[in-house]
Amino acid sequence: MGIPVTRRAVAGVTAGIAVALATALAPAASAGVHPSTVETVPVTVDGSNQSGWWNPLAVVDGITYFAYNVPAGANRHEVHLASRTASGEWTSGCLRLATGACADYLNDNGHNQPSVAVDGAGEIHVFASMHHEDWNYFRSTVPGDVTSLVEVSEEMPDQGSTISYPITAVGPDGDVWLMVRTGPDAQARRDGVLYRYDLDTRTWARETVVASATNYSVYPDDVTVDANGQVHLLWEWHAWAAGPYRHLGSYAVWNPVTKTFSDVAGGALPTPIRPTTPGPVVFQPFTDGETMTDTTPAVQTAKMAILDGVLQGVTYRYASGDSPLFDLEWATWNGTDWNRETLIDPPSLGSGVDTVATMDATSYGSKTRVYGVVTLQTCNVTRSQVVMFERADGRSDWAIEAVGDPMVGQQRLRAATRDDGTDVLYLSAPATPGGGTLRYAEVPRSGQKRAGGSLAGILTALRGDAGGANLARTGTASASSQLRTDTGPERAIDGSCADASRWVSSSTDTQPWFMVEWTQAAPLDVVRVRSGYSAGVPSDSVLRDFTVQLRTAEGWTPIASVAGNVSGEVVVDAKGLTADAVRLLITDPSASATDVARVYEVEAIAAG
Repeated sequence: MGIPVTRRAVAGVTAGIAVALATALAPAASAGVHPSTVETVPVTVDGSNQSGWWNPLAVVDGITYFAYNVPAGANRHEVHLASRTASGEWTSGCLRLATGACADYLNDNGHNQPSVAVDGAGEIHVFASMHHEDWNYFRSTVPGDVTSLVEVSEEMPDQGSTISYPITAVGPDGDVWLMVRTGPDAQARRDGVLYRYDLDTRTWARETVVASATNYSVYPDDVTVDANGQVHLLWEWHAWAAGPYRHLGSYAVWNPVTKTFSDVAGGALPTPIRPTTPGPVVFQPFTDGETMTDTTPAVQTAKMAILDGVLQGVTYRYASGDSPLFDLEWATWNGTDWNRETLIDPPSLGSGVDTVATMDATSYGSKTRVYGVVTLQTCNVTRSQVVMFERADGRSDWAIEAVGDPMVGQQRLRAATRDDGTDVLYLSAPATPGGGTLRYAEVPRSGQKRAGGSLAGILTALRGDAGGANLARTGTASASSQLRTDTGPERAIDGSCADASRWVSSSTDTQPWFMVEWTQAAPLDVVRVRSGYSAGVPSDSVLRDFTVQLRTAEGWTPIASVAGNVSGEVVVDAKGLTADAVRLLITDPSASATDVARVYEVEAIAAG
């Protein structure tokens, strides 16, 4: 049942000796030029709460609405909706079936996620958990009340259709617009279709088929309705029937008065639009040798920024033929051609760096912003950071800053701009240890001249150290015991995070210890402990309770005590202490039935 929630997380800075990057439970204020406020929504989201195309965010009259998946048993989720007042109070409710029960659905990452819209009368519309199936549509019975949503799927046109990827927007007249993919599979097509909810009649109708071609599938990306009522649309193509790597990122504008399409240059387009339609429809064309079935080059997900009815640009994820990694790109129309520039180029940023298939773009006043997520994978652990790029009119450079804290796992996001220019962000880390998190962020705009920030600096923070050498790799390891001859302590300083390269203590050693010592004492930045096992429940096999000590000139000095740990990575602030050894004193090796310590790596990072 829907429950009111009034607890508000307070922004703060994670303590250095805490499990900062591993748990990332505390919200924070970013130290950027436009300091962001980030607070944790008091809910736990399901691991399926992740997508690139969805629109789980609406901001209307000072109220923010978040739609999200919550756990509902083995491989299933319920869809909930929460609202936040301007004073920070949260209220939540679930989508309800005719029986009164909360609707629950099968998990399907990247597919079964909700999109929300609030019409001009304040009624809330949610489309949920549809991947090539019939409508799942809910609407509030009380304007603005997230606890009053009930299923009204029977009101949708085209009953019996196979629906995927619902994306929502609201026009200046309060009508709701919806773009989906439908599946006329008998004709080897999956079309992009536009629907409209008429606020005056409170009815839905099919508006038009946006894009369709035999032997092709359409992937909707974004819908925006400008102040003049023009509907801006983004989508991608793939060879029928489906595939994760798409092509021909496309943009067009629908005029609901004349019932016609136009391209970015204002040229008329046919209805429906096809992959071969002439004119500047495609912002990311085929490159040499590229086909509709290629894995790379490929496009994954796109979002756009519209200001005063004009496209400011499209951000999207793109892998060139030179690398399987996906860049974050920005495409703009200069009046004659599409210009494309790379905002994040993973191969140039070092090993283990990539992006996530999630991004957004906003424009207000003289400034345009692009939001993306950069990830860093080291030793079987993926960490991610939300990054904002901002550019003022007339400038060619981008100012860069991080938003929120680094998180374990991939983050997903959407953005919306309030009337005062502040961007509201929906930030989800669905695979966070201990339960997926959902965060609310505000990033204000100001007239302050912006400078500084770099992806290199953001990645240094994401690594959790100052980039110094790992002195443990130069040292000698010892331990109180080992399970087998191939699980000795030397395995925990060899730089590998494979299951076959761990120190594992004896099953009879109830309080094992591990030590690594090196020749020359040096100031340390952090100590990083990576533990666990790739099989089973990850949190069961990591080190649970332990103390980290440094050997300094004064002897063994404790720098952190960790209790109840559930993360595969623990980062401890070494406070610049000069040491020639690190020791772990373990009082609870794990939560698994075989209660042993399992340590991939112990790293002692020298101060930079």
